[in-house]
Amino acid sequence: IKFIMTDIDPIEQQNRIQQNRIRDGVEMGYVMIGTSFFSLDIITIVLGSIVTLGCCCASEYQLSKKSKRLATITVVTAVAKIITWGVFFVLFFNSFYQLLGVSNNIGEINDDFNTGNYGSDFNNDITDFNDEITHIAITTLSAGGNTILNLICILSIMNILFACLYTFQRG
Repeated sequence: IKFIMTDIDPIEQQNRIQQNRIRDGVEMGYVMIGTSFFSLDIITIVLGSIVTLGCCCASEYQLSKKSKRLATITVVTAVAKIITWGVFFVLFFNSFYQLLGVSNNIGEINDDFNTGNYGSDFNNDITDFNDEITHIAITTLSAGGNTILNLICILSIMNILFACLYTFQRG
């Protein structure tokens, strides 16, 4: 940041420039905190990348390595959170698809059974199979889903924490 100051002594001028350098990127940090808090991770990634790489409006920022490192960690946690959400949705839809597919297959097989194409004990075997697959799908979604959702909560807290550290930890 360049200032033209004519009636201020050089020491005061250096102090003002130093104070402005300390404030570089604070506004971006406030926005990163807000976007992290409301889980707008794409915006957090874009702003953190701008600050870290020093492009666009952050090209004149003179940040310390510590501040850039905190912005980078904020970006990494936001990316990890997006990837974890993706894993959760794949797990959810996979379990849902298993439940849906098994119930459709059982319906077709039961129709064949009702027409007399299968033996008398076949229906009991299919019901046991249906119950087992349903149990596996629900257990997978519940155990894996809870673990992944807990990981997402931890990553969200870390994201907000590192955005706050970037914003308020200067030096």
